Amino acid sequence: MGFIFWLLIAVHVVLCLVLVLLVLVQNDKGGGIAALAGGSSYSSQGTGAATFIQKLTRGVAFAFMLVVLAINFYVSHATQNRQVGSELKGAFQEQTGLGGIVPLEGAGEAEGNAE
Repeated sequence: MGFIFWLLIAVHVVLCLVLVLLVLVQNDKGGGIAALAGGSSYSSQGTGAATFIQKLTRGVAFAFMLVVLAINFYVSHATQNRQVGSELKGAFQEQTGLGGIVPLEGAGEAEGNAE
């Protein structure tokens, strides 16, 4: 793969680490799994404005998704442009002119013995 692929992978790893740190830094305010069991009456959607860390987390998550899509796009186009098959198969096709058809060993002998 090229330089762009490895650059995208490096950005992806950095975004992963930043996203994990941002999620861990946030104040849960009794939400999350505790709220599922009825342990909290806090609603995170209706009250109060989003904090800077929440906005930053959303931005990093959005950038994370864009980088994942860019990696997917790059890899899918790189594999479409690459020749399908191995170098050995290509060399065999050039030497024999059979186009990938490999004759079985002993196939001609079996036909001769069947008569």
